[in-house]
Formats: sequence, C-alpha cells, structure tokens
Amino acid sequence: MDKNQNPTVYTGDIAAERIDPAKEYTVENQEIVFSKEQHAIWADLYAGIHQPYLLEHLCHEYHRGLDLLELDPLHIPTVAHLNGHITSRTGWRIERTAVRYTLADDWYKKFAQRVFLITDYLRTRDQMEFTPEPDMFHDIFGHLPFLTQKFYADIEDKFAPAYMKATPEEKEVIKRLAWYSTEFGLVVQENRFKVFGAGIISGRKELTRTIMEFYRLGRDNVIDYTRPIFPQLNAHFLANKTNLHRIIDGVNALHQKGQMSSADQGWNVVLSLYQSLGIKQDGIFGGEVIIVPFDIETIARIPKTVYAFNPMLFVCESLERMDELLESYLGPIAARI
Repeated sequence: MDKNQNPTVYTGDIAAERIDPAKEYTVENQEIVFSKEQHAIWADLYAGIHQPYLLEHLCHEYHRGLDLLELDPLHIPTVAHLNGHITSRTGWRIERTAVRYTLADDWYKKFAQRVFLITDYLRTRDQMEFTPEPDMFHDIFGHLPFLTQKFYADIEDKFAPAYMKATPEEKEVIKRLAWYSTEFGLVVQENRFKVFGAGIISGRKELTRTIMEFYRLGRDNVIDYTRPIFPQLNAHFLANKTNLHRIIDGVNALHQKGQMSSADQGWNVVLSLYQSLGIKQDGIFGGEVIIVPFDIETIARIPKTVYAFNPMLFVCESLERMDELLESYLGPIAARI
C-alpha cells in the first residue's frame, strides 16, 4: 500500500507480492525447522476443529483424505511427508513458498505444473479462530486431504489451462469460481449440507458460523430436512434472485467508491444494504450466511474482492455436479487455440 494512502480505505486489491525466485525456497531447503510454539499452535488448531460435532458437517471426501494424509495432530508435517502421501496418488506435488499472497498469474503458473504451494507462515495465537490470510494450517489441513484424491486433482487441473487463455474479465470470474468451490464451497450429501471448501474447514469461526446457518434454515422452516433439500434451496434462490443480485451490486458499488464500508464493517455492511434496499431479514436472508445454489451467473457478479463478501456461500447438489458446472465455464476457454 502507498504510504500516503489512507489505511482505512479498502479497495479489495491484494498488494502485489510476486514470487521472487531469489527469495524462494529451493529444492534443497524446502524443509524448515519450526519452533515449539509453532508446533503447539498447530496442535491447538488441529484439536479445535478435530471435534466430532464439527467433523460431522464435513463432506465424506474430506474424512477419507484426512485418513490418507496421516497428519500428525501435534506437529507441523514436513514437505516430504506431504509429497509422500500425495504425489503417488494424484501426480501433484507440494512446494513451500515464502510468499503469503501472490498474484493469481503466478499461482496458476504453478498450478499448470501441478504444484500446490503452501506458505511458511503460521497464524499467531490471537488469530486462532480466524486468520485473514491463508496460512500453512489452512493450506495443509484445509486443502491437502482432498489433494490425495483423483476427483479433487481433476477439479484443480481445470483452472490453470483456462486461466492461461482467459481474457482479463474471464480471469476475474475464474478466481471467483475457485473461491466459491474449493475455498468456500458446500455440497449436499445424504440430504444434508456438508462443507467442502478449505477456507471454511480450516477456520473455526467460519466453520461454526456456517454450521449454525444449516441449523437456522431448519429452525426457521426455510428448509424441511425431511424432504429433498436442494430443490427447496433452489426454489428459494429463484424466488429471491433479484434481491440477491441487488445485494451483490450494492457491495460492488461500495467497492467502486474505493472502500468496502461506510461506518459499517463486516456483516453489518450487508445488514445496512438490507435496510437501504428494503429487503426483509427472513428466509434465506435471516442468518449471518446466505446459502444459495452454485450459480455461475451470480458468482460472476460478485466484486473482485471476494474476501469482503464471504457472507454468501454456494452449494452444489453433488461434487459431480460441481465438476460439471466448472467444466461448462472453464472447458471452452481452455480449449481455445
């Protein structure tokens, strides 16, 4: 950020932090030594989420992957351990990076090589419930159990070929599609909403907030869990699509002013939009998370700073359907000459 720029102004842009080969880890020094406190933070993060009342809301594939990855609950794993459990199964490999955030172009170049980057940064004690930037616990605990499995590797394989051939406008949509599938996606399994996205899984606050919305939908008679839930959710979505898009456009208008707030912050931004737009806080709008079907048109409208619009989560009726929807957008772009 420019030192003369008002630090309270939030445009949603991530400060450019390109991968500098001179500062990156080499093949020889991928393994680093962590402190006792870092291992203790890892252990507490792991234990905080590895609870039956939370795990029951995670999709089946995550449970299978966690078993396959064989993480040590008490110690941060080595890169050798991760690659030993992933590469032979899916062909992907793990590399450590010194970069916390990197431009998407750099990230997708690594994806094209089937390399998944994990940062060397671990959140601090004051960020145990939620970290505003992805750390190694998010990378490893959230994503890598999935990367032991072919279906997930196949999904990840779709993004880079399309991104490399996309227009600037399409690249923004591709980033959103990745965010609302592999980072913050939901799926229906056994007629229940289940968490798929690594960003939800690895953040206790995000996970509990999402689970609370599952229960609220039943409590407020929005969803009847004794009947098929996806058709019900889709009906609510179609009935409220105009208002959903009005909310998204309202957030976009705030971004275009150069900031993501007035006097409001976080979820209060959305609540203020409800009031100004005359949208009643009930039905799918009655909680702190808006859950709607995975809809590419709606996702494409979301502002570039998806980080400021996490109150909306998208659910697919199955992981197979998620794969089909992603392919419908990414496939034709990747196939261009």
